[in-house]
Amino acid sequence: MAERTFGWVQEAYTLDNLKNVVSVFVTDSRINRLLKTDKIPRLIQDEDKREEFIKELDQEEIRIPYTHLKGKGTPKGYTRSNAPCSGIIQAVLPGQRKEYQSDWPADSFLRWAVSIGFLDYDRETDECSLSVMGRQYAKAEEGSKEEEEVLKTALLSYPPVCRVLSLLMKEGHMTKFEIGAKLGFIGEAGFTSIPQSMIVEGLGAAQEKEEKTKLLQDTEGTSDKYVRTICSWLISVGWVKKIPKEVPGLYGSGENTEVIPQSYQLTLKGRTICNHITGGSRCRKIPKRVMWDMLATKAADREYLRNRRAHIIMCLEKSALTPLQIQEYLKQKGLEEETETILDDLKSLENIGLQVQKTRDTYRITDEITGLLFPETLKSFLPVKSEVSILKDYLRSHLTHIDHKYLILVDLGFDGTSDRDYEIQTAQLLTAELSFLGGRLGDTRKPDVCIYYEDNGLIIDNKAYGKGYSLPIKQADEMYRYIEENKERSQLLNPNCWWDIFGKDVKTFHFAFVSGEFTGGFRDRLNHISMRSGLKGAAVNSANLLIMAEKLKAGTMEYGEFFRLFDTNDEILFLHES
Repeated sequence: MAERTFGWVQEAYTLDNLKNVVSVFVTDSRINRLLKTDKIPRLIQDEDKREEFIKELDQEEIRIPYTHLKGKGTPKGYTRSNAPCSGIIQAVLPGQRKEYQSDWPADSFLRWAVSIGFLDYDRETDECSLSVMGRQYAKAEEGSKEEEEVLKTALLSYPPVCRVLSLLMKEGHMTKFEIGAKLGFIGEAGFTSIPQSMIVEGLGAAQEKEEKTKLLQDTEGTSDKYVRTICSWLISVGWVKKIPKEVPGLYGSGENTEVIPQSYQLTLKGRTICNHITGGSRCRKIPKRVMWDMLATKAADREYLRNRRAHIIMCLEKSALTPLQIQEYLKQKGLEEETETILDDLKSLENIGLQVQKTRDTYRITDEITGLLFPETLKSFLPVKSEVSILKDYLRSHLTHIDHKYLILVDLGFDGTSDRDYEIQTAQLLTAELSFLGGRLGDTRKPDVCIYYEDNGLIIDNKAYGKGYSLPIKQADEMYRYIEENKERSQLLNPNCWWDIFGKDVKTFHFAFVSGEFTGGFRDRLNHISMRSGLKGAAVNSANLLIMAEKLKAGTMEYGEFFRLFDTNDEILFLHES
């Protein structure tokens, strides 16, 4: 079974390109003919299946392997900018400096077309073909009423579009960060959003307009990217308008404001369209297309999570059930789950754009669901829940004061590609959920996170590693340098003066390493840092950090006690006590 991630789309914006991608599958359409007679003969090499591509485009009922459509990645000896064209959809999409685009945009447009139902995807053969609705769209005259209607049906069948529209209907004017924070699965890698407070802080600190522009262009999480992509579609169809939003500055005073350009409002047409989401005001409710693949993206056990969520959707589409009844239903399907996990999934299903109706203690999905099919391979193979998911399930039942969105720390701690997100979420947990001051620094020659409370300060290094973190000597030396710089506080030692993040009353300092898991000789390195610097520190994994945060917020741990835990030069362990 090919690994595809349908259901979530980034970096595919224009409807013109979408229409061309769909029209590829209409024999003798303008784009189909252009590919066969000109683009493929010129752009595709013999060894990249040129003749095969032309034959596939000449079929009466066109079905094309996904790899032939998307093309290959960048071959050895090439860069992304000069890689040869190796896929049909690459040849359809015009590049900025060349006639075609790379395989990443090609994949994005294919995912868009499949996700909104213009293309059918056969999971067993890994092939795409044209759907009935896709044929209507491809054949509809540009700008016609027919094209408008088919686009409306397709876009409103896509749950994340409905989620974005519903949020804008409720809140009025929102930035991409405000929407991104409420889109996707709660506490799960693959759905990160940059906290708006951090953006505002960065804008306030920026000296030049160019600095602000760069910050706004370069800083976004995966959910924020989904929002930006979806809103580009909604602007194209006239349902949403992009209007910069003034937000309170760092200190929240009315005089001190910052502007976030990527902010959105519904148009009058968009407000009317929202009636189709709930089915109100004589507007027919459009069924939602939910692909199995969209029910988890980056998690280690995404097949397991997709199965669990698919079963929850299927049982709640039929009848209203309590969390205990859902638990029993899942048990019959071979899935043992806690009610806290089920409740988080129900909230997450709302977050992706499904209508989840709560009546007293029962829940029901009021949408008609289409396209939700389990892969054939799962009939003989049942995915197993990962250790990470088991740990998160355990934490859910213990985190009654801390927002479950911070469970993402458990995922991020094992994800070696998500250092920045790990730092941001650690800083947010400690400053937004608790009473620590400070925040993320995370730049060249700066610690990742620094926090303080009254006269105690903590210098934190976040390390996301897939197989556990052993604290190599190089990173130990780096922490020692930070400790010494903080003692000396000399611009000659480090001109960026990162230590200014600490309040003037902070006199006692500790150091900390935060990771998913610690292995090897990390204790020796903690002792080594302590012996050289005269400061004490500790290692704490994501799960134990969450337990510490819960105890602080619940009032069962004092802030002074929190800092004393870092006196050990060892790992802080709470889970076995809980």
